Amino acid sequence: MATLGIELSDVGVHGVVIEEDGSTRTIQLGGDSERLPAYAFAGNESEPLVFGAEAQELGQVFPRRVNSSFIDELSLQSTNFEGMRSRMAYSQIAYKFLSELVDRASKEVPSIERVVLAVPGHYLESNEHSEQRIGILLGILNDLNLPVAGVVDMAAASLYSEGLWGVAEGERLFHLDLLLHATHITVFNKRYGLERVYFSRQPQSGFHAMQERFSNALANRFLKQTSFDITEDRKIEQAFHAQTREMLFHLGKVSEASLEVSTKEKSRQMTVTRDLAAIDLAPYVKALTQMLLRTINDFGDGEGPVQVILSERAAAIQGLKESIVAQGVGVVKHLPAESSAFGAANLGKTWERPESIEDIRVETGINLEVPQEGEDGSMLPRVPAGAIRLVKQGKSLNPTHIVCDGLAYELGTGDFLIGFGDSEDFDLVVERDLTPTPTELFRLQLTDEKWVLAESKSTIIESGSSTSLRAGDSFEVALPGRRKQLLLIHCIQ
Repeated sequence: MATLGIELSDVGVHGVVIEEDGSTRTIQLGGDSERLPAYAFAGNESEPLVFGAEAQELGQVFPRRVNSSFIDELSLQSTNFEGMRSRMAYSQIAYKFLSELVDRASKEVPSIERVVLAVPGHYLESNEHSEQRIGILLGILNDLNLPVAGVVDMAAASLYSEGLWGVAEGERLFHLDLLLHATHITVFNKRYGLERVYFSRQPQSGFHAMQERFSNALANRFLKQTSFDITEDRKIEQAFHAQTREMLFHLGKVSEASLEVSTKEKSRQMTVTRDLAAIDLAPYVKALTQMLLRTINDFGDGEGPVQVILSERAAAIQGLKESIVAQGVGVVKHLPAESSAFGAANLGKTWERPESIEDIRVETGINLEVPQEGEDGSMLPRVPAGAIRLVKQGKSLNPTHIVCDGLAYELGTGDFLIGFGDSEDFDLVVERDLTPTPTELFRLQLTDEKWVLAESKSTIIESGSSTSLRAGDSFEVALPGRRKQLLLIHCIQ
């Protein structure tokens, strides 16, 4: 049975599947593409709504018949469709769109055990509107019989997908995402997971407005270079806007791209470079950079380390990453397109599906706390003493020794205990002077002549596998203020 992670974004919905064997794949929700654009087109009253890329393209010809805000503004309010369709509520459009989404996902993944949703940050704020959005969303999916196990903040899920290993404890992370109708800035504090400490939604700086500015600038430049006005024909204008949209997403991967307009008389082309795109987008880049700097100034941890993480959509904006780097704010990274969907699936792959939608897990951050048993037998949250990351190499020999700081320790034939603190109870002590209280990190157990990893209550495993350990596999151990690497080896007798 598979776990399906879904990123519910108004730019486009992504889906990633994690199978029982741990393999992952991105599903094709858009037919020919991975992304299903969150657009709805209303034709005649007797015709059903059209969704996805087809609706997005029709919006260039019939703008008043297309709605792209039903995800962003999910509510019981009426839409802005023209004519009789205007009486439809955003929730009604969302219901039909999600029905289409569930049908497509079911065809891609026939056997789904659980679904974990990554939702926009404003769905998880502490106010009445957010509670209503989550309630409507979960109610729709429950009616569609989708086995939802949990909901997580989109930004937190995307950061979790890349692993939190490269982030120091106490470090602040600033996630910048460009959705269709707003820019989202989310601030997290790394503390054995991710704690969301701030969220901001800027509705005047969405991807849609940026795309319109970019398309109009290129249309004017195309007119000057070729003496052809694309607005003379609606279908040509539609095709031109589709090209500029794809160019805006992908120009960062190539140095230049071509725009082509074909008519019965001739074909016209124009080359667009990264530098030209950066000039056209400069006002937006400046506004986004200033917005981010204000947030860092208000929520940065003094002189503490800072990381800025751009979503795939934000990183696609030419000049934005370079503008942020030029401010000297710290490390600046960007994420792949499927990061939120994969992070949601990976985070919730062990979650149980609750019997009632009222009991569905809703997470604004990532909680990696390790439970410990209380005196009365109940399970209490506890902050772990360290973290472990298992890196597998896919070799075949059983390990005989483990190496730490250049010394090899024989594993023997029983449990091999690894800990820190000044104690002789451990077979391997990674640090003796770290704490006055000796603590077990983890242990290796010999089962059926194969070594396996056993987690201790004081430790979390940020990534790993339940399969047997082999020579060449390694453990990266994170302790307060320092890290160690342990390597499994096979010594020939």
